[in-house]
Amino acid sequence: MLIVVDLRLPGCSDWRLDRHAILADAGADMSVASKLLSIGIVLAGVSPALAEAPFGVPAICRTAIGSIAGRDPKSIHTSLSTEGILFLTYTRPFDNFVWTYRCRVEGDRIVWASEPGRWRDDPKDDKVFFEIVADGAQLRIIRKQAGGSTKSQSFDRDMVQ
Repeated sequence: MLIVVDLRLPGCSDWRLDRHAILADAGADMSVASKLLSIGIVLAGVSPALAEAPFGVPAICRTAIGSIAGRDPKSIHTSLSTEGILFLTYTRPFDNFVWTYRCRVEGDRIVWASEPGRWRDDPKDDKVFFEIVADGAQLRIIRKQAGGSTKSQSFDRDMVQ
């Protein structure tokens, strides 16, 4: 995340001139200096996790399919995206059999299907959700089973991307 704060004085186009004008102005009150200091303190307090991009749809879908299939999310690859639907593949190492899945994200819900196969959006299907936790450092996949039980699995950012 990049935060840009424009601190130019009216009528001044060069930030270096603005900074020198503020510092050189003997009549400037301390409220200007304290406001500038406050901005610096606030910006310094931004969490490094927030500076990283949030988890994208491909990472969310790879992680969800990995969680459902019991596979490492990094071993699942996004192969194609069309009209909000991602196609993902997993190649089983011992025989090179390729499994293909479809995935779409609807708000915080993940809807998926094996290829070929039906979308898992029937009321009797498990519902799969995601949430970003730990100040953006983890992605949690939540599976709410039709029978009422819930399973949750958290993945650190480096396990996903």
